[in-house]
Amino acid sequence: MRVIALIEDSRVVRRILEHLGHWAPRAMQRSPPPGLEAWPVHASLPLTYRPVPDIA
Repeated sequence: MRVIALIEDSRVVRRILEHLGHWAPRAMQRSPPPGLEAWPVHASLPLTYRPVPDIA
């Protein structure tokens, strides 16, 4: 067996998989968040989040 073509365009890959009935994206599993003991002693909790606008 040998490679005769490589498809790099994700839209084309998705269309092929949908046609074959194999497109089924799944949510990725994540590990639980670390406990407070994992944070450095000098870290201030709770952490704050400030949204930053996207630069286009």
